[in-house]
Amino acid sequence: MNDFAKLNEMAASAKARLNALYDEPHAELITRGLEICGFESGDTARIAVLRRIVDLKEDPLLQEFRRLGYDEARQRELKSKMYDFTREIHEGMHAALIAEAGAQGILQPFYLELLKGVHRIGLVLSDTQKSWQALIIEGTNKRWEKEFSSLAQAKEFLLQEELFMRTPHGEICERCYGAVVQRDGKPQMVPYAVAFADETAKLQSEFSDLLERLVTLAEDESELAYVAYLSKLKQAFCERDSNAVIGAWRDAEIAWMDIKTPLQIGHPLEYYEDAYTHAVALEWDVRLAGAYEFNAEEFKARVSESFERAYEKIGANNAVMHSLVLSNIAKTQLYVCAPLIYYGADLNGLFSAQVVPNDEFVSTNCGKKIFAFVNFVYESAKARPFMRLSSEIFDLEYLNFGREILFKKPQIWRRVYEISTIGHEFGHIFFIDADTEARMNRSGLFKLIEEYKATTGGLVSFFFHEEEEFCLPVLDELIRRAVGLIAWQQVEELKPYYCEALIHLSLLFASGVLKFERGHLAVKFDRAGYESFKAACLQNYEELARLYCDKKDAAEFLSRFAELSGGVYLPREAQVREFVEFYYSRYEAIGNETDPSNERAKWL
Repeated sequence: MNDFAKLNEMAASAKARLNALYDEPHAELITRGLEICGFESGDTARIAVLRRIVDLKEDPLLQEFRRLGYDEARQRELKSKMYDFTREIHEGMHAALIAEAGAQGILQPFYLELLKGVHRIGLVLSDTQKSWQALIIEGTNKRWEKEFSSLAQAKEFLLQEELFMRTPHGEICERCYGAVVQRDGKPQMVPYAVAFADETAKLQSEFSDLLERLVTLAEDESELAYVAYLSKLKQAFCERDSNAVIGAWRDAEIAWMDIKTPLQIGHPLEYYEDAYTHAVALEWDVRLAGAYEFNAEEFKARVSESFERAYEKIGANNAVMHSLVLSNIAKTQLYVCAPLIYYGADLNGLFSAQVVPNDEFVSTNCGKKIFAFVNFVYESAKARPFMRLSSEIFDLEYLNFGREILFKKPQIWRRVYEISTIGHEFGHIFFIDADTEARMNRSGLFKLIEEYKATTGGLVSFFFHEEEEFCLPVLDELIRRAVGLIAWQQVEELKPYYCEALIHLSLLFASGVLKFERGHLAVKFDRAGYESFKAACLQNYEELARLYCDKKDAAEFLSRFAELSGGVYLPREAQVREFVEFYYSRYEAIGNETDPSNERAKWL
């Protein structure tokens, strides 16, 4: 028998040791990180290094580079070196975990070999990630940023030059597993197997070796499903014909949907980093589901009912979309899990939750998987220090409301996570059918409203099934998250979340929950404020849902709340803009400074 509970405990212990670095300011790993970056041993520098190596976050590191006046070339060089350092730490943890699992005999031979093989493939993909970053993000995309004045203009160029991939039915696909290279003086989209030929050869070899071992060990249907999936995945990674790539990945994801054991592999699924061609990121990980009391079927029933109510409220009339949404919700597999081992793009940040696949053809036939990392996120949140910026922005009484939930009321914290984060993932499914993204993305801005739609879909589901005990905790989580997301203003791959925050903040100000005067943010944190925001949120969601039903350009909705100013989206409403500009200026100045008070010690 596989002792997955023991494996989860071992992984949690390893993460706890890493989290403990926040309380060990002179640890060797921190010193090495400081030396790599050329930092003096100060508070802000330590936090920047800790956030990178413990939480896999790059933005605090980049903020420290900017604060110290490092030029772009030096920032790129040090970012790459810190990727290598972070990779060394985490891949070392993964190797030790797998070795310990083998030594303790807690896994059947098939699953132990599976983890070993995933690890070896991961090492190759971590190498490939550096090439991917250099070619796509630092190369092509930096050049296009200078050449095109807007995403819409860039989209026209991509269509004109056919820099995209097609589905097996000939439609333009909204994502690609490829990169743009120059051939005979012209740009051309080529598959990853061509763009990263040397890395793909190594990948092919590792997949072949793993499959050879697994075939001899597979004994039941669930194990044979892994063999089928990994075989399809190998073909997808190694496909060299641009016209066959999307079909190959569809086949792999259809096979992946048949994997229903607690141990789940995460392959390339998301495409936030690349705003132009939507090149899918090189994610690679294993997430392991554990014991957690959560009634998924009851939750899905409430979500379905909420969608039905919203659909009827706006008078929608799209039977195909309506049927697809309800089918996707019903077929969704929900895994409450923790990251076990991770590589490639995952070394630049892990998800708090995820709903995949993004291919609606696959979802129409097989549904979706939602992954919720409840305890992983909870323990990480408790480990981090209190920050000076939060203490400057919010009153202590308001901060203590959320801190009491985090440190003293874990059952409320977890319930709020279910409402807001798992609700967010189901919210992505609402009002989406096969061509929604393609038709709403003419300006290239679909992602910039989709995250707002997802979060608000989760909120609407809660509003329709309200529980008194959680009303203010849910509002608190939204306020703190919306304000905190302002810090991502300059982070390209996180722009969808930043723009989401601008819309939330606009409604929070308009409903009187937030007010900013003379450098002070006042929060009307009571039931009246909650009701006022709820009314504004529901009205706004109805308007957004109509836009989705009509498949209008996403720019139409975003422009109601934000406008481009100097290459950055800023709120249209004056007081909201003033606050966003104030917060970001303070973030740039003190974003990595910890709270000098002794407040955190009171909660431990």
